[in-house]
Amino acid sequence: MSTQEDSDFTTWMAGQEFMVVEDVSSARMLEASLLRGLGAKKVVPATDGADALAKLDSADHVPDIVISDWVMPDVDGLALLEAAKGKYPNLKFIMLTGKTDLDDVRLARTKGVDGYIAKPFTKESLVAALKKLMTG
Repeated sequence: MSTQEDSDFTTWMAGQEFMVVEDVSSARMLEASLLRGLGAKKVVPATDGADALAKLDSADHVPDIVISDWVMPDVDGLALLEAAKGKYPNLKFIMLTGKTDLDDVRLARTKGVDGYIAKPFTKESLVAALKKLMTG
């Protein structure tokens, strides 16, 4: 990646608001930290899908991008995806999950997911998914 591409990506990241939805607190903190390290200024944490929906419904401003685990108690990532896209069709949604079966990926795509990252993930795979959103 060129220096200009790096700069464009960092600038784009700074202008995005993120919500990280993950029921494992250490993973949630890691994901938020990675996003901040990539230039994100606003990262809203949510402990599960129900918490995310409550925060989306009470927010003054809906985040630009939700990055969510799939397997969570109560409201899972797929239910969150459906509900969030139903209310906020322009919301970008990345599923970050250990569910890597092709049928799961296809199901998420039919529900409108914009990106899919398999766990365990790398910073590079996160950057690649975000760049697709940036250019797409």
